[in-house]
Amino acid sequence: MNSYSSTFSRRGIFYTAILIVALFGALCLASCGKSKTQGMPDETYQQYLAVNEAYAQLQQKLNDPMQCATAQGLQEIIQLNQQLVFDYNPADMDSAALAECNKTKQTVDTVHALIEQFIQDLPDNAPVFMYAEEDALLEKEKIYPIYLEKDDKLLIDIELEQKSDIRIYNAQSKKLFKSYCAKQVNETIPVPFKAIYVVHIIPRTTQYVTATIGYYAHNLDRLLYRKKVETEIVSCNKGDFLAYSVKGVKMQPSFEEPRKFTLRGQLKAMFAGSDRAIVSIPVPAGATDLLYQLRISTNERDVSSDGNFNRNMELKYNEIKVLGLPVYESHRGAGIISTLLGIDTPVREEDAYINMYVFNSAAEAKKFQDGKLPSNLKYDINYSTMGTQSCNGRIPTKGKSTIYLGFLNERVRFNNYVWLEASTLAPQTEYFNYKYTIKDAQ
Repeated sequence: MNSYSSTFSRRGIFYTAILIVALFGALCLASCGKSKTQGMPDETYQQYLAVNEAYAQLQQKLNDPMQCATAQGLQEIIQLNQQLVFDYNPADMDSAALAECNKTKQTVDTVHALIEQFIQDLPDNAPVFMYAEEDALLEKEKIYPIYLEKDDKLLIDIELEQKSDIRIYNAQSKKLFKSYCAKQVNETIPVPFKAIYVVHIIPRTTQYVTATIGYYAHNLDRLLYRKKVETEIVSCNKGDFLAYSVKGVKMQPSFEEPRKFTLRGQLKAMFAGSDRAIVSIPVPAGATDLLYQLRISTNERDVSSDGNFNRNMELKYNEIKVLGLPVYESHRGAGIISTLLGIDTPVREEDAYINMYVFNSAAEAKKFQDGKLPSNLKYDINYSTMGTQSCNGRIPTKGKSTIYLGFLNERVRFNNYVWLEASTLAPQTEYFNYKYTIKDAQ
């Protein structure tokens, strides 16, 4: 337990002890005998029992010193105190019952007065803890946003393994409020303005942190009814307030519309058309990968998903950013690329398949187009596929200005209809920060 919470616990125990002694010095409702209530009207008697029950619960909570050491515990005590309500009509009541009612009413009034005085004495001594972490792994920058009102006192107790930058900002004026370079910060700081403040820890290496962040309330409402700050990650520009960088990607469609072509069967190609096709795809500067969708069908009218490949990838990419997953990894087939290629995989037809060859040379692509056997040509065997059906795929493009895709239908009788969509992918740095919303804490 850090120094703030231990101090508060000691204060809570001390004040609770005083309150318990005072309450036991008052008339004890729990010791009242039911025999003295026989002359009470039914409505008064039911209220009498309800007061006894509320007092018993209140007494149970007061017997736990830590109950007064949290805002939630104090709220429960106040709510039970509010349930101690006892009103009665002295008419139609014998003297014994009336004496019992008078004694109960006096006790209720005494309890109200003691607890109200106790609560009024708390704001200058009772902190509210909004964050409490012990030995949490800190691999990158971390923020703790907290809503504070004028005359509140921010309390921070941070312990790190190594010196780090610790900064406190007013998030609404976007100004630095306090700054430290230390392994440990333990302070209570008055704040001059009502605002959302951000405690920002910037570690120089991966390490563990123990942090307690909260405030001393300046009135009872601030003690009992906390305001929580919720955060939302939003895109921003480099240099914006508390902007941080993330390795992202930029996608660019290779064609304005899908490339469509017919690969005739070997027999039909002898009389008209061709059993092969070449598609050249320009590679923009900085692009590292070509992502493509290949749809193959024996039905020429099967065009249900034309033109959606790049749009669907961008939607999926933005979803990944919102979820906070790793946005870009350069490892082959890993991270963002494999995730993007996993979306909207085209339906495969059993009878629709072709060969796809990847050429890095325009000369070799021209030989293929002129009818040379692929076995006599130089093509990229790693990314060429024989007998491929409809699929999504990836081809590395680094260092290339153009990639040539050659398609061949080796089937004798059947035509294949092909739709090709492609996008190039280039790494880029994107920037994000936080949008803050104040809500009542549950």
